[in-house]
Amino acid sequence: MAYLSPSPSNPPLDSIRTIVVSINDYILSVISNPEEWILLKQKCITILSIEEENTLFEFSSEHSALSSLYWGIESIEASSIQPEYSEEKMSRLRNSERMLQMPALLDEQGTTTSGVPNTILVAFSYFYLSIVSYLQGDSLQTTLHFLQSVLVSPDIVRTDIAPELCESIFFTCGGVYKSDDEIREIARKYKYRATYYQVMSYGDSNEKPLRKPNKYGQEVFAAIGHSVAEKLELSETCEKLLQYQNLHSVDMQEDEINDIFNRINASRKVEDSPCLDRYLQEDYNHEIREDNGTDTLANIFHVSKQQAHKEANKTYNKDTLANGSQSFIGTFNRSIFDIQAQQSKTTWNTQTEDVSSLKQLELEEMSLFGHKGCKTFEGMRKNLQTKKRGNGLETQSRRARRMDLWKNLQYLIKGLLGNADEKYVSEVTMIYQMLNGKQGVKYSMLKDVILDQLLTAISSSEEKTVIKASMTALTKIISVNTTALEEIKRKGLNLSHLANALKQNVQEAAILIYLIKPSPTEIKSLELLPALVDVVASTSSSSSCYTLTRPSHSLLTPPAASLMIIEVLITAFDHATNTMHLAAISSPSVLCGLLDVAKSGNSGEFISLASILVKCMQFDGLNRKYIYQYTRVAPFAHLLQSENREEVFIALQFLHEVLKIPRSSAIKILQQIKKEGSFDIKDTLLQCIKQFHGDHKLYAADILLQLNAMDSPPDSKKFRNEATRALLDAVTYNEDSKMQILSTFILSNIGGTYSWSGEPYTSAWLMKRGGLTSMSHMNMIRNINWSDECLQDQGIDGWCCKIARRISETGKATFCGLQEGLKSKNKSVSKACLIAIAWLSIEISKGPNSLKYSACEVLLDEIALFLHPGLELEERLLACICIYNFSSGKGIHKLINFSEGVRESLRRLSDVTWMADELHKATYYLFSKSDQRISCVHTQTIEMHQSGSGAVTALIYHKGLLFSGYSDGSVKVWNVNEKLSTLLWSIKEHKSAVTCFSLSETGESVLSGSADKTIRIWQIVKGKLECTEVIKTKESIRKLEVFGNMIFVITKGHKMKLLDESRISQSIFKGKGVKSMVTSQGKIYIGCTDSSIQELILATKREKEIRAPTRSWRIQNKPINSVVVYKDMLYSSSTHVEMSNIKDLRRNYDPQMSITAEKGSSIVAMGVVEDFIYLNRSSSANTLQVWLRRTQQKVGRLSTGSKITSLLTANDIIFCGTEAGVIKGWIPL
Repeated sequence: MAYLSPSPSNPPLDSIRTIVVSINDYILSVISNPEEWILLKQKCITILSIEEENTLFEFSSEHSALSSLYWGIESIEASSIQPEYSEEKMSRLRNSERMLQMPALLDEQGTTTSGVPNTILVAFSYFYLSIVSYLQGDSLQTTLHFLQSVLVSPDIVRTDIAPELCESIFFTCGGVYKSDDEIREIARKYKYRATYYQVMSYGDSNEKPLRKPNKYGQEVFAAIGHSVAEKLELSETCEKLLQYQNLHSVDMQEDEINDIFNRINASRKVEDSPCLDRYLQEDYNHEIREDNGTDTLANIFHVSKQQAHKEANKTYNKDTLANGSQSFIGTFNRSIFDIQAQQSKTTWNTQTEDVSSLKQLELEEMSLFGHKGCKTFEGMRKNLQTKKRGNGLETQSRRARRMDLWKNLQYLIKGLLGNADEKYVSEVTMIYQMLNGKQGVKYSMLKDVILDQLLTAISSSEEKTVIKASMTALTKIISVNTTALEEIKRKGLNLSHLANALKQNVQEAAILIYLIKPSPTEIKSLELLPALVDVVASTSSSSSCYTLTRPSHSLLTPPAASLMIIEVLITAFDHATNTMHLAAISSPSVLCGLLDVAKSGNSGEFISLASILVKCMQFDGLNRKYIYQYTRVAPFAHLLQSENREEVFIALQFLHEVLKIPRSSAIKILQQIKKEGSFDIKDTLLQCIKQFHGDHKLYAADILLQLNAMDSPPDSKKFRNEATRALLDAVTYNEDSKMQILSTFILSNIGGTYSWSGEPYTSAWLMKRGGLTSMSHMNMIRNINWSDECLQDQGIDGWCCKIARRISETGKATFCGLQEGLKSKNKSVSKACLIAIAWLSIEISKGPNSLKYSACEVLLDEIALFLHPGLELEERLLACICIYNFSSGKGIHKLINFSEGVRESLRRLSDVTWMADELHKATYYLFSKSDQRISCVHTQTIEMHQSGSGAVTALIYHKGLLFSGYSDGSVKVWNVNEKLSTLLWSIKEHKSAVTCFSLSETGESVLSGSADKTIRIWQIVKGKLECTEVIKTKESIRKLEVFGNMIFVITKGHKMKLLDESRISQSIFKGKGVKSMVTSQGKIYIGCTDSSIQELILATKREKEIRAPTRSWRIQNKPINSVVVYKDMLYSSSTHVEMSNIKDLRRNYDPQMSITAEKGSSIVAMGVVEDFIYLNRSSSANTLQVWLRRTQQKVGRLSTGSKITSLLTANDIIFCGTEAGVIKGWIPL
């Protein structure tokens, strides 16, 4: 048999004629040969695992599919013994067709039925449907069913069903089989052309079933060829409609249009539609015609557009469309033969009735159609006046041609609105495409008629079938005619109608909404988000294949359109609105539906899906964790191979974002990418670095550097070098601050970890590793949850060493790039570089001295600048870590070059971390004591004031923010940044003055005590301060301390209470009046009104007196107003200050230091830091005295301007709250 694939030498018509004859030839040979028929049937039964002896299938959807296929084949065999052309034979064939259609409609990709892949089940179903069509005498339908079987499974057809036929069709010229994809492409082209010819020749049912198989021969073969040739010759005329580009721009003559329409209608039998028949009868009613006849030409030309649409809406009323749609829907319950039988009975009567009605109407010149007021069938007819019949034959002929043209166009719309059959949709689309290629008023008017009828159905009908059919046709027209989109917009397609349809689960509405491009505000007003999510969730699970291109109009699907609209809703508005929309989709149920798209690998929906998932991860840490657990990352990585830059960009952004999780989990994702990747992703990322600019270049460098670190040993240094150079170049040479921020952000965290919220936790991990343990110090650092499990991740250390080793091997160039970052005036850039140097220094300290010396030479002086007071505690501690690692071993001599200011800064940090203490001791031994200087001059750096709230009665740091309590019961939160301060929140929930603050043991919440007899617990939740609990007490609160789940309270009456986990209060130290207290190392030290100091061991609740009360009758009213613990020393103040070593308190209370009181005054408040003691005396309430801690010398005083009402020491800063509501801060420089 000749080679049949399309080629330049095989014109489409000849090629289709040949393949139709060949497939029908093969079908006839199968049914003519009993042995071949039995062998093929046995193959089918064996492959489908059907036991022929036991054909009683269970009543389930899966067994029903197998049962339908089996009995469909049996019914074909039963029909063969019936007399030729008998009603019994035709009935059995129709039954067989019904049964085979059920398994043919299964989802063929990625699913099974009773353990059998659906591809096999569907392929056999279509093949046997082709046999049924052959026996029914439809050679073109036989061809279409067989080609569909090939499209479903080329392998099954080629090896089991029709190997000889496939060999003749799909052999290459060299005798080698084509691949499955190539076979599908060939079959798809043949099917498209055959479908086109079938549509054009629809209705030509004069062919009779073929003769008996044993009479097959030249006569039958010629009959088949003749029948097919007649159809193809007819459709060859119609094919000219699609070739309008090659025609002249002048109007096609009415004779030619009508001739083509008539030939199309002659080959099909259009089914009656009660809906449109009634519509036609109303239009051509004699009385209406007489009324119309009174219109003048002026009236015709000046009918308003609003009137025309109003009349059209009346025509398509609810009852009319409902009745019409029911008529057409009913046909789906019948077989093809039922429909053809009905058509054969009704076509002639329908055509006769229509023509007689049409002849009652005399159309005006076609140029009248150009008026905008006549766009619907109703408007056109009612605005045309009847002319007197002329005696001339030419006038009657012209009128008849126009009526035929009108009738043919009606048939198209009539067939479409009844159902969404693809045949009608394709035909309407083709006609519109032909009209679109022509110039002239007649063609434009006919296009308008088609669009207006579809739009009117959408706006007027409440029948889902009618709306769906109209939307399907519109989307098909737009897909092949982009100009139609602008025309639809101009006509004013109502978004509310589309929105209502979408909410009724007409999913095609999502495509139209997306294509007409409404503004984000319009989309928001429609409240479509739930419906859009439903579209994605309901269709994603049934999707079976995907491509790597963003869908064009011709490929756009409802879920793809829905995803792109959702993308607009979460990105196009202000932060609050975007957040609201993100919150609506940030639930496991919704995310599950979205993630099904990624699991099934759906089409270009991946692009919008990735963008949505990025926003969801950035919105909530729970989303990030859910996406990590249930998303396959490999399909997104495959987008990197796309030739579309937009797709590559979103893939890079998604991979960058999804790796911002705790390190051990990020390593698993990297392993998954390497394992599932079917291409060399590192080479692809390298090309991205070389070709792209901006953020995406840095994303590629980030991912490549992490993948490279997974190799042990690394495959190639080129990946490491190129990725590192890309990041450092952005720091050194890029003038774009955004690029600098992103590159340094990546460098600072690529060797560390993140929390599940996506917050960088590398700095927190480094500080905990460097010895930061005090909760009060931890709470001076922002945005860190110190109890987060990610900080205990055991995989961080190993990862840090691996990637630090690779980056540090690049040598001095890396150090120079980071040095430039340290010098940046952008604080976030310099801080990020400091973090990067800190984790790199861990591995550098283990490396050769040459590497260490090189790093010290370039970086040490710049790092030392971050130690100075006034900078954030986080920066000072990171600088301390860097210096410690660089000076380890022989590097200790580098400390000699430090200035006195650097050494003093290390001394002040010695209480915060053991690394600073070690460095301080080293400098102490390297230099004589005389070289240790202390700066006593205090400089005011900050002042905060918020009028109307009264005195500042309490101060504390929490999560890097300064909390202040006021006498009016309000709590204010400040962001203090060097010399600048910003009020973030002000909340007034206490009814009386806030008297004190305390931190929970985990540091996740702040407790406030008040004179209103309540304790409130505050937390920062999603960027907002919230009161999470209110604890009521019987007395006003003066002071709070927290240990575990226990809350210790000093009341206004100087009583001490303990609130346990259940918030039940009990009294402790009942015989004492309590004035002050402090917790330290599992103990509480309590200052009493009788000048005694008590100790409570929290584990055993054992009470002990460590300082006895004063017994002299001369000494009265000397309560211990404050107690402070600093570096294992207990400081107490009453009328004077005493210091005792806590370790010595076990034996006896023996003060090692005392500051004498001024006569007649007492110490109201006290603060202790490394170098100084700050005292507020009752005799000078507006000033703060400054004393040297070691030598007990008074070195100065600080004036606040009004009475000091609260005191706080933090990060070398002394804060004072005053009666005037002002907060002032000083730093010793």
